[in-house]
Amino acid sequence: MMGDGDSGYEIREAGYEIRDARNEMGDTRSGIRDAKCIPNASPNPNPPSPIPNLASQISHPASRNPNPPSPIPHPPSPKKIMKLKLTTSMLLIGAVTLGAFIWFFERNGETSHQKKQRNKTVFAVYPESIHSILTERAGAETECSKASGTWRLVRPTDAPVNTGIVEKMIAGMARVERGELIAAETLASRNLSASDYGFDDPRAKITFKNNRGTFTWLIGRNAPLGDKLYIMAEGAGDIIAAPQTLLNLVPEDAAWIRDHALFRDDMASVCGIDLRRPTGFIQLRRPEGHEWIMQQPHKSRADVVSIHALLEKILAAHVEKFITDEKTDLTIYGIESPAFELTLFTQDEKTQTLRIGKPCQDPPDTRYAKWTESDSVFTVSEEWIKLFDIETDQLRNRHILGAQPARITNLQIARGEQQIDLTQTNGTWQITRPARWIAESSQVKEVLQTLAQVMVLDFVDAPSAEQALRMTNAPWSIRFTENETIHTLRISETTTNKLRLVQRNEEPSLYATDASFIDDSIANPLFYRTKTVLQCDPTKIEKITQQEGEKEWSVQSKENSFISTDPTRRIQTEAVFDITTKLLTLQAASYVAFNPDTLTPYGLDKPTFRISITLNGTDTLGRVILLGNVTKHGRFAMLQGENVVFTITDKTAEILTQKVTQPIKTAEPTPKQTATEH
Repeated sequence: MMGDGDSGYEIREAGYEIRDARNEMGDTRSGIRDAKCIPNASPNPNPPSPIPNLASQISHPASRNPNPPSPIPHPPSPKKIMKLKLTTSMLLIGAVTLGAFIWFFERNGETSHQKKQRNKTVFAVYPESIHSILTERAGAETECSKASGTWRLVRPTDAPVNTGIVEKMIAGMARVERGELIAAETLASRNLSASDYGFDDPRAKITFKNNRGTFTWLIGRNAPLGDKLYIMAEGAGDIIAAPQTLLNLVPEDAAWIRDHALFRDDMASVCGIDLRRPTGFIQLRRPEGHEWIMQQPHKSRADVVSIHALLEKILAAHVEKFITDEKTDLTIYGIESPAFELTLFTQDEKTQTLRIGKPCQDPPDTRYAKWTESDSVFTVSEEWIKLFDIETDQLRNRHILGAQPARITNLQIARGEQQIDLTQTNGTWQITRPARWIAESSQVKEVLQTLAQVMVLDFVDAPSAEQALRMTNAPWSIRFTENETIHTLRISETTTNKLRLVQRNEEPSLYATDASFIDDSIANPLFYRTKTVLQCDPTKIEKITQQEGEKEWSVQSKENSFISTDPTRRIQTEAVFDITTKLLTLQAASYVAFNPDTLTPYGLDKPTFRISITLNGTDTLGRVILLGNVTKHGRFAMLQGENVVFTITDKTAEILTQKVTQPIKTAEPTPKQTATEH
């Protein structure tokens, strides 16, 4: 209710104004407080009435008409509508500007949520920003530094750390919530000091470094009640209560965060192993682009699978316990004259040498060890060291071929004076010696697969005089090319105990193998020759002539068909079709001989049947097939000009010997014709 003297409330379109406030949280950057709506504090005492006659209707209640006439509302003027639209637009622009302001100042810094969370925690730091952390506890200092995203121990010694543990430790500290705050003024009013809370001799100290500076906190004694302890920023007067679990995040020594992995290289980077041990020295190398070889105690090929298995176990080793990082007398640990010494060579020309000393009692079943380039002494498992007792023969390659058959491109097999050369081109094998023939690729692959499966039964590292003589007179020699590298196998005759000796690439050691993997068949060139002895395109056949003794039958190609060359004979169409189809791919049933001393046993010195095929085209020669004696399952045959005797099946012989022509029969005269003639 208003008195008569009241001038009334003025009604204004912008009767409330938006006022922002500065953030009162103490941050150097301005914050945004919730906007408050407050009435205008200084209205005009005599404002012009924006609505006609409205002020005259606001009066003392006693002077009002009890039954006032209903006011007739007036529609807003166009000017007022424009003003309302302008005001709304200005408010919208202000809201957008305010949002942009917040985004601009928070995009690369703390968000409002982050500020709120930070003010709830003790350390008020972000784990991602920290590049160094130093902790001190029980007289032990542990410092870690991060470079290029990798954490490394720098105090008390330079060593790798377990990055996961360090990051979890820092993240855990960043989440520690702050409890009750005891201000410096409160301490003074109670006649207390920081020493009363254990800060004259703090239990631990934590120092973070980031791009804003260095921050150190001291951890004092436990609170008398609850599970809290006291913490204070170095150089500050306020004391904060925090959970006692904070102390669990401060390492008592560097071993808690150190990387216990003994090796940090992967298997692919290791290219050499030296192992000195009481039972003998082992030296293994992997030349660039080649397989592993053993250089000591024997020069021979190494077994890749066995080497990888050994390396996998070596690289999986870990430190059992760190003993000391100080320079000390190594004779105490038996490392001055180590029982074992393991050196790994990597492709980046880095060398790591681990020296292993005498057994340790704490922990049991361990031995003292150290890297030559570090002062740190630690222990390793005795069980792991048992790997070094491996027999050298277990690391040697026991395959005499030592190559993948699919990678072999040339193969030479010699038996005395007899030699066969085979070459692979685009997956197809060809015989190049003693003659140029197409080879049956499956036969070559079968021989290579057999050789690849031959295993070494025993290594002869110190051959006797008798064994050396056997290799000198070795009748067999196999040469093969893999990745443009030539390898040679020399193979002896069978010994009395049904074994053969094999020497590979002039290695001083010999291999004893089972004798059955090789026989005279693989030295026969016909073993590899394809069974297809002749291929004739029927469209290129110009003439077919058959001869048997003094008889001859012949057909000539004319206008894409065949005709008889003898006018008294007509073509046997079915026989010609069968023969030309068979000549398309004439197959040998089996090969019998190459360059035989005589053809008489096969009946081919005087063949009983001959088929001559004349082919058109100046670059194509005709072929002659000779058929000899009948065998148990067919007939002997050969191609004239090739000293290769083979057999064909009965069915093939039957087709080839069909006569291509037959006599033209003269019609018999009828009785009536005979009477007329008489």
